[in-house]
Amino acid sequence: MKFDAYALKSRIAPAFVSMIVPIMLFNFFFSSPEFAKFVGDVLGAKIFANLTISLVCLYYLSEAGRFVAKHVFERLYFKNETYMPTTDLLMFENDTYSTDYKTRIRQRIKRDFKIQLPTPEEEAADNVIARRRIVETMALVRKKLAKNSLLSQHNTEYGAVRNLIGGSAIGLVFSMINILFFSAVVKNPLAVYISIVTLACYMVIILASRLLLSFYGFNYAKILFREYMGSA
Repeated sequence: MKFDAYALKSRIAPAFVSMIVPIMLFNFFFSSPEFAKFVGDVLGAKIFANLTISLVCLYYLSEAGRFVAKHVFERLYFKNETYMPTTDLLMFENDTYSTDYKTRIRQRIKRDFKIQLPTPEEEAADNVIARRRIVETMALVRKKLAKNSLLSQHNTEYGAVRNLIGGSAIGLVFSMINILFFSAVVKNPLAVYISIVTLACYMVIILASRLLLSFYGFNYAKILFREYMGSA
């Protein structure tokens, strides 16, 4: 993973907020100097103490959050992209765009990629196949607009929210471990209280995950079609 603007905003920042914070709390409140040093040096709690180790740690944590987001939340809500906003908006059964606009998008796709997307009759006959054909075509459209700055901005926003959700699921587990540890092993009421707060924050993000992914996904999809239809 390159540590460019996209990586920092959509992967590293969500990983820090959702997973590093509970680790930092554990490291701060656990009184064992040896273990605290281990957590700080190896798990990246002391972000600026060892930059190389911290970056490696952030990389793997960000990948873990991204994996959970894509293979749990996106798969649950969007069913392997077949119900992604970019797919839904092109379906004739969806009334967000007019039939005329969707027809013009199809004509543009046929001109650019020599692909004929499903007609209303084909969509009605086999909804699953129609969605899969749109998913396959959207990959080509995204590739065509890879250098579009406005689309990249919205892609970064969607990626950040998606990875924050995935990281929050992991952060929630870390927070639960902190609560149990500081309640039963090394009693520290303040650590328990703060961990309850972090757990509640991550729970809110997870409960709102469908709404967040849909909102940012539809924003991205609308910009995608707008920029595609306005491109050369």
